[in-house]
Amino acid sequence: MKNFKLIIAFLAIASFATRSFAQDKAMGLYLTADDYVNHKLSFETNGSDANHITLNDFLGGGKVTVWHDGKKQVFMKNEIFGYHANNSDYRFYNNVDYKIIDTKDFYIYSHPKLVQQGKGEKPVDSFYFSASVKDAVEPLTIKDLEKTYAQNTKFKYTIESEFQCDNELTKYDASIQEYKVKYLFDQSAK
Repeated sequence: MKNFKLIIAFLAIASFATRSFAQDKAMGLYLTADDYVNHKLSFETNGSDANHITLNDFLGGGKVTVWHDGKKQVFMKNEIFGYHANNSDYRFYNNVDYKIIDTKDFYIYSHPKLVQQGKGEKPVDSFYFSASVKDAVEPLTIKDLEKTYAQNTKFKYTIESEFQCDNELTKYDASIQEYKVKYLFDQSAK
């Protein structure tokens, strides 16, 4: 009986697992990576009732529903690049939306994951990267950076000497307004 109640509760929560962005004044979809690079939004909306975007996030849902000028359109996440909402840009990769947080030299993304903390689970940002706007999104780890940039031995050895664990890769230097790993990458190219 307890398992049945858990299943019912889970399904009730799942029915609300969509996000609708009707309040953001500047929002829309980036249909391609080039659209993102050129800041070209499709289905741009001002947040009116007739214009909004709904993401299906439950269990990696693969669809985005757009209501624009009173017309409904459905897009598959794997066929479009991403979206802009709440003054942030997001990229879809394997039906997951990753927040783009840095684009200099290579891309850094974040995505919340539920982590056990105290009595329950809480969302904590996990970090990812891609070598370019079109490359695969991978976990931001020392091992994955070394693999991706194997030809840049100066960067590889710098990573090994400067970072003891993966969590250190997200250190941000406020004085230069840059992630330490990005600074080191830039220095390795000189």
